[in-house]
Amino acid sequence: MRKDDENLIWKETGRSFDKDYRIFKTYLIDRQMKDGRKGQFVMVDSPDWVNIIAEVKNEKGQECFIMVRQFRHGTGDISLEFPAGIVDPGEEPLHAAIRELKEETGYKAAKMTLIGTASPNCAFMNNTNYTYYAEGLEKVSGQDLDDNEAIDVMMVPVEEAEQGFGHGEMMNAICILSHYFYLRMKKNALNMDKKNKC
Repeated sequence: MRKDDENLIWKETGRSFDKDYRIFKTYLIDRQMKDGRKGQFVMVDSPDWVNIIAEVKNEKGQECFIMVRQFRHGTGDISLEFPAGIVDPGEEPLHAAIRELKEETGYKAAKMTLIGTASPNCAFMNNTNYTYYAEGLEKVSGQDLDDNEAIDVMMVPVEEAEQGFGHGEMMNAICILSHYFYLRMKKNALNMDKKNKC
């Protein structure tokens, strides 16, 4: 925040627990502005999330994203996404990314790099999504899924995925955002490479 933001700030004057929905909790937050206006707002207290972008070559030598295909209860439909999951209480996001990649796909990465963070919806949610880029991938096991998970692992050519985001099964907004971080990383690497050649 900047020093001149006082006219925008709603100061918290109180909060009360509302409901526990198992995967998140809700709180009622009382806030007041400098001009005296008061209001009560709902806050979704959600765990942080991780998304993992992992690239491997398929049998044709094409660069592919390792993606997961599963049913999503919010839309009631199948979704094709990057491996992802919840950061457990007390867990570092990096460790969650390593764990989720292995659990969902059976792959282990030699290196994980944080390439972007974002607030999924800062209007009413308090969590952060972390996007990691996985390198040096090795298939080390089968899946280790939770009882309520059914996931197919897919090798999706990068060019095909980039045409698919925002259509059909590839409508997950956090996944699309993670892909933006991937494109930014690639662009920065290309610019650095050009600079080093000058």
